[in-house]
Amino acid sequence: MRICIDLTSLADNFSGIERYAAKLSLELIKNYDEQYVLLFKNDVHPFFKEYCEKKNINMVVIPGGNKLFFNQIKLPWVIHKVKADWYLFMAFPVPVLTFKKNVISTIHDICCWDCPETMNGMSKWYFRISHRIAIKKCCSIITISEFSKQRIHEMLRYPKDKIWLIYCGIDIDELHAHPNRANLVRKKYNLPEEYILSLSTLEPRKNISLLIRAYSELIKEGCNIPTLVLAGRKGWKMDAFFEAIDPDIKKKIVFTGFIDDADLADVYGNAVLFVFPSLYEGFGMPPLEALACGVPVLSSNASSLPEVLGNSVFYFESENIDSLKASLVNWKEFKKISIDDIKKQVGRFSWVTEAKKLYELLQTRSKKNESWN
Repeated sequence: MRICIDLTSLADNFSGIERYAAKLSLELIKNYDEQYVLLFKNDVHPFFKEYCEKKNINMVVIPGGNKLFFNQIKLPWVIHKVKADWYLFMAFPVPVLTFKKNVISTIHDICCWDCPETMNGMSKWYFRISHRIAIKKCCSIITISEFSKQRIHEMLRYPKDKIWLIYCGIDIDELHAHPNRANLVRKKYNLPEEYILSLSTLEPRKNISLLIRAYSELIKEGCNIPTLVLAGRKGWKMDAFFEAIDPDIKKKIVFTGFIDDADLADVYGNAVLFVFPSLYEGFGMPPLEALACGVPVLSSNASSLPEVLGNSVFYFESENIDSLKASLVNWKEFKKISIDDIKKQVGRFSWVTEAKKLYELLQTRSKKNESWN
């Protein structure tokens, strides 16, 4: 097989969506000796540098600037000249002007319909249009949870047998705290000795506002609760909310900004509790990572989260501040679960396993497609 994979989005950002595309692609090229054409923007991503000399991998670097022009004009023009058996778009939907057979696009969730109020107007309509185009152009759609698969089927009327469920994986071997670095990491992010952690992009869909409101009310009620640490980049539409937080409460909250990958395990592992109040998730990686670090997890029961987290975490009723407060008050009672239970839950999600599923699906379908486009 000759497989073309769009990895150009890795140059613009590296959130969960881009990590998904990168990790699955890495496992494909490491484990399956096929012909690959990997498309990058401006430079080969560092994850892939060591594979530049492999004869079966052609790295195509496309210079570009403006994101919309690049994605919808320049990228399709390059793809037009690539001959492959499969064209995979594992971060964002296929560009409008891509006219190829055997195109597979990824739809991580349909937040643009399910909770449009958490997106800006341009993004909402961009993804609504892109998803509609993708289901017309693609022979299959990849998604990351049974929840998203069901919603894609219901909302877009796309056949279930053409939706490939390829879960996210988790790098459990990389999520080990380093006791000798604990003090260094604490100083780097201004972390207290004891803290409750929430990690995500600070944007409306993650519902950080509910967590801050619940935390503020508990502090004002005299509850003895650890410092709240909010980790992650600040997203859109949150400035006004953060500015309105009571200054006395804000003193008890630590905003770390982005956490480097090398520090994640220590930031997770030193927390007394991880809280994930998200309104909507296609998968939900942070609480699974926290669980892998042995930290008790309190999660909302929204969307795909019970599917991914199972019975290994504690839940509160999504959007219910009283339910969240009642759980936070009892933070000392959240005990770390056993290593065996952690391994059982986290072990369900492996990049190697999911790449194998994807490869086998491609291989099976390829038997019916002998010629390149």
